[in-house]
Amino acid sequence: MDNLYFRHVLLVEDEGLTRIAMKSLILTSEPTLDIDEAGSYDAAVERLQNKAYDLVFLDYQIGNNHTGLDLLRWLQENERAAHVVMLSAQDDRETVLDCIKNGAGGFISKASEEGGAVFREALQTILNGRVYLPNSVLGKGGHTPQSPGPSKGVPIDSLNLPPRLAQTLGFLLQGMSNKAIARKMNIAENTAKEYISDLLSRFNVSRRTFLIVEMARRGIEIPTVAHAPAV
Repeated sequence: MDNLYFRHVLLVEDEGLTRIAMKSLILTSEPTLDIDEAGSYDAAVERLQNKAYDLVFLDYQIGNNHTGLDLLRWLQENERAAHVVMLSAQDDRETVLDCIKNGAGGFISKASEEGGAVFREALQTILNGRVYLPNSVLGKGGHTPQSPGPSKGVPIDSLNLPPRLAQTLGFLLQGMSNKAIARKMNIAENTAKEYISDLLSRFNVSRRTFLIVEMARRGIEIPTVAHAPAV
């Protein structure tokens, strides 16, 4: 796979055997990835403080004292730019949306009976620069376009957004906070909020969480640095 999106990956999983199996699956899909591992919240924080990661696979349960949400909040508070994909057997709609609300840019269910096949499909979707979410959130049918196959994506330019809104949407799909988006775009935080409000109105959703879900349904690609919308 010609992966244009991610190079440096952190895999956070407290179960050693599960971590080994996941790392093997990831490298099978993309052998060129540089993968580091962490078995606890503290180990993950130490890794993140010493190295910049493009992609983080984060287990929802990472020990007795912390959850993946704690690490998501740490990433937000410290403005670390990384695309975070949560992994959990608890894949009900409320849990998935809560993870997205706290900065996750995707969610892979560990509860599926198909196991490895689901993970491989999810991984292919993610490595192709799109948001992967389980059916408990995406649903079936409805009035929005259905996501294409995992190897195909829809360019963000196809949405015909003004350049600033397209850039804002790209950062939002990475799970960035309003403050981080404002810093990236060199604008006031209130301006970032205005851009996001405009996006919510255009796609007829009430929250940024639902906007991410809508973009996942449509199969919208997150722009790479090289292909980011011009400003």
